[in-house]
Amino acid sequence: MVWCDGCKADVVADSNDKSGFTCCTGCGKVLESLIFSTETTFTKGADGSSQAQGNFVSDSFAGRGGRGLSGYDSNSHEQSLARGKNEIDDVAERLGIRPREDMCNAACRLYKLAVQRNFTRGRRVQQVAGACLYIVCRQENKPFMLIDFSDMLQTNVFVLGAVFLQLCRLLRLEQHPIFQKPVDPSLFIHRFADRLDFKKRMHAVSNTALRLVASMKRDWMQTGRRPSGICGAALYIAAHIHGFRRKKIDVVSVVHIGESTLQQRLDEFENTKSGTLTIEEFDEKAAEFEEQQHNLTKEVEFGVGEDLSGMLTCEHRGMESVQHFAHGMCRICFVDYCRVSGGVQQEGMDPPAFLRAEVQRLNEAK
Repeated sequence: MVWCDGCKADVVADSNDKSGFTCCTGCGKVLESLIFSTETTFTKGADGSSQAQGNFVSDSFAGRGGRGLSGYDSNSHEQSLARGKNEIDDVAERLGIRPREDMCNAACRLYKLAVQRNFTRGRRVQQVAGACLYIVCRQENKPFMLIDFSDMLQTNVFVLGAVFLQLCRLLRLEQHPIFQKPVDPSLFIHRFADRLDFKKRMHAVSNTALRLVASMKRDWMQTGRRPSGICGAALYIAAHIHGFRRKKIDVVSVVHIGESTLQQRLDEFENTKSGTLTIEEFDEKAAEFEEQQHNLTKEVEFGVGEDLSGMLTCEHRGMESVQHFAHGMCRICFVDYCRVSGGVQQEGMDPPAFLRAEVQRLNEAK
């Protein structure tokens, strides 16, 4: 399965070895054009000598040593792959990524593609290996952020981020939903809570923090913001609810944000409806919303509330194979919207952009 920009989905690709084209079986778009020839050609130099043209291509770089047609040394590429694999294994071990073997194998496959396309030239092996492993973590929804890799590799986070983005463009992953849609802050709660040392009450604090994150999502607090700030605010509030007097500096050192950022998230939560509730009222409301989400998931799964007569306004509009499900969205987009916003039947605030537009409209009306 490969990602197709035309179908906006993972599709089955059809490869033609003779033409070198890889096409989408759904819309027919050419996804990749790689033309190789096994025929040996020669050109004559200025001194009259003949020289072989082309490059030696190997699927696994595990062929015999020696030099190929144009000075290609397979041993050097094998050494590059070995260095990359060792670096990936070291990063995974130091960060505690599990299951390590499966994650490392997937990252090594990406690193191999990077070596084949000369992406490692002019870049440090540590940075490319870290970017490959981070891509796999994003695909598998592992609770690791880019700044975790940056701290472990002792590399500037923006430099590592640039390598990550360049690698995504090389692999044509920049349009994939995994990297386009916001990261769910809930993924990081248990990992950060474990590092804050709540001992036997860690699960209770984590559950409260997860409910706080869900409330912030309903109030659109996570939109356009990094997940670490949302996690920090949720854990700070949850710790005080359960009687742990954690200081802001303790939370800041764990979630990798500034103290001013943490204070901003706390101020924003204070201005929401949930911020004015007591602990008992908040728990009661959270239980109601969890029940609504459970019912909504069952309805979507069994097609309850499906409206095939509606008009699509989501990114899949214009595709004949996609039908309207609810609120102008297909089933896939509706599920993603509910995951990000907390559902359609909720009492959260309006999005910040909408509130700013309303304030501007009222000011102009005056």
